Amino acid sequence: MVNMDSVLIIVDKAPYGYEDTFSGFYVAIACLNRGMKADVLLVGDGVYAAVKNQEPGGSVNYPKVGELSYLVFPEGNIFVHKESMQDRGIEEDDLVEAAQIINDTKLYELISSKTKNTAFIRI
Repeated sequence: MVNMDSVLIIVDKAPYGYEDTFSGFYVAIACLNRGMKADVLLVGDGVYAAVKNQEPGGSVNYPKVGELSYLVFPEGNIFVHKESMQDRGIEEDDLVEAAQIINDTKLYELISSKTKNTAFIRI
């Protein structure tokens, strides 16, 4: 049995219309509650999850995914890929306070710095 002491959740889907983004945040929160180190990486359409003041709309009463970031932070990090933000017209001021913007170089460093005891989960 492999013993994992940290997890990096990679979210690349938009927060509404899929349950994947919520699941990713909830997995990170559960890991933090168990004493593991957990971070969330938002890339591609996943960067929409870090936009503040979201209103999910529709007839289903979804929780606001931006609010979940405050259950991860400050014990865990919310990393937001800068190039994905730019491709979608999202500015730094549009993001929740917990968001940490990283460029391609920092993204590479983040992934390559993880230990062999880190689980990578792509949601």
